[in-house]
Amino acid sequence: MNPLKLLEPDERERYDYLQEVFEEEFEQTHLAFHVSGILIYELLNLLAVCKYLFDEFGFPESEDSRLLRYAVTGTIAEYLEGDQNHGF
Repeated sequence: MNPLKLLEPDERERYDYLQEVFEEEFEQTHLAFHVSGILIYELLNLLAVCKYLFDEFGFPESEDSRLLRYAVTGTIAEYLEGDQNHGF
């Protein structure tokens, strides 16, 4: 079963935003996750990690906010630092 079908519409918007930022800012890691088959799983983890940012910034109204993008990018970078032991 596709876990994305279980997301509520607002969660799906957030997921899509994370997907876009992740692909643009972390291209190599995005590709590695895609090839290894863990991209959706990792994006769902990031969705949970970034929930407070989306709530704090009032997403989706803040979708074009540079500050939100910086905060999400920083959070993704911190998250990925925890994955360094896994070879990504």
